[in-house]
Amino acid sequence: MTAASPEETSPLDKRALNASYGLGLLSLALSDLYVLVVPLLALSLGASATEIGLLIGARSVLPALLSIHGGSLMDRLGARRVMIFCSFMIACMAPIFASVSWFPILLIVQIVTGLFVTFNWIGAQTLVAQACRGQAVPLGKFNFIARFGTVGAPVLAGLIWDIGGAWPTFFMMMAWALATCTLVWISPEPNKGLEPVSPVKALMSAMPRVSDYTRSFALMLIPIIAFTVVVAGLRNAGTGIQSSIYVIYLEGVGYPATSIGILFAALEVTTGLASLAVGWVRKLGRPEWVLLVTTAVSLSLIAITPFLGGVFVLLLLMQLLRGAAQGFMQPLMFSIQSLAVKKDEQGAIVGLRMTANRVFSVILPPITGVLVDAFGLTSAFVISGVFLLGVCAGLAVLVARKPNLRFDDRNSGNRTN
Repeated sequence: MTAASPEETSPLDKRALNASYGLGLLSLALSDLYVLVVPLLALSLGASATEIGLLIGARSVLPALLSIHGGSLMDRLGARRVMIFCSFMIACMAPIFASVSWFPILLIVQIVTGLFVTFNWIGAQTLVAQACRGQAVPLGKFNFIARFGTVGAPVLAGLIWDIGGAWPTFFMMMAWALATCTLVWISPEPNKGLEPVSPVKALMSAMPRVSDYTRSFALMLIPIIAFTVVVAGLRNAGTGIQSSIYVIYLEGVGYPATSIGILFAALEVTTGLASLAVGWVRKLGRPEWVLLVTTAVSLSLIAITPFLGGVFVLLLLMQLLRGAAQGFMQPLMFSIQSLAVKKDEQGAIVGLRMTANRVFSVILPPITGVLVDAFGLTSAFVISGVFLLGVCAGLAVLVARKPNLRFDDRNSGNRTN
C-alpha cells in the first residue's frame, strides 16, 4: 500500500473545516426552503397535483444534466468560486418567484434556480470533503450542523408565509442566499493546490466538457461507488415524495404552512442527531447493508403517510423516525464515497451522486402528481412506495450475491492519492 503523504498525516485545517460546517448549514437550508415554499406558492395559485409535480421535478432538470459538470467545476475552479456566483444568483432570483403568477414562467424560474441551488450544495459538500479528507466523524458533524439550518428554516418560512404570504417569504430566502455568499467569500480555501484563474479561463471552464462526464461515469466502474450512487438516488426519492404529494396531502387535511414546516423540521432534527452516531453505526455491520436497510426504512415511513389518519402526532413520529434512518446512512455514504476516490475526484463523486439524486427528483414528482390526479393520494403513496422498496429488494439480492459490492476502506483510492 502506498505510504500516506505529509498532507494526509498533517492536522486538519480547523478554520476551513469550521467554515465548511457553516456553509453546509446555509446551503442545505436553501434547498429545503425551496422544497417547502415553492409547492405552497403553486397551491396558492391553484395549481393541480400534476402541475405541482412538474414544478417540483423541474428544479432537478438541469442538475440532472449538469451536476457532473458542476462537480468537475469544483475540482477545476474551486468550490468557493463557484459558490460565490451561485449563491449571489439565488439571491437575485428569489423575488422573481413572488412576482410570477403564470405557470409556464414559474416553471422556467424554477428550472434555473434549481441549478444554482444544487451547485451551491455540491460546493458545500466538496469543501467539507476536501477539508476533512473523507474522515467519517467530521462528515457526521457536517451533517449534524447542516441540520440546524434545515430545522429552523422551514419553520421560519412557514410562519412568515402564514403571516405575510409570498413576498416576505421570498425576501427572507434572498437574505439567506446573501448570507451564504458572504460566508463563502470570507472562508479559507481548503484546496491549497488551487491555482489562480483568469476571468477568460473561468469562462471557458464554465462550459461543459465531455471529459468531465467520462471521468465521473468512469467512477461507476468501482462497484461500491455504483452501489452507493443508486442508494443515494433512492434516498432522495423519499425527499421527492415529501416535496410533492406529501405537501399536497398535508395541505388537503387542513394543516397550515407553519405546521408543515414543523414536520419538515422534525425530520431534520433526528437526521442531524443520528448523523453524530456515524462512528457507532459503522460498527453495526457491513456498511453496504446499513445503507440499504436504513434507506428501505426511510422509504417505508413516508409511504404509509395516508394510513396515519392525518393525526399530527403520528405524522410527527414518522418524520422523526425517518430522519433518524437518513441520519444514520448519509454521513456513512459520504465517507464511503469520499474514501473510495482520490482527492482530486471529490467534486466528481459529489456531482455523480447529485446526478443520481436529481434523476430521481425529475422523474418521481411528476409521476406521483399524475397518480394523484388519476387514482388519488393514497394510491400514489402506495404505488410509489412499493416500487422504490422493490428496487431496494433488488439491490439486496445483488449485495448478497456480489462480494465486490462490499467496501474495504483499507484499499480506498483516497488513501493512495
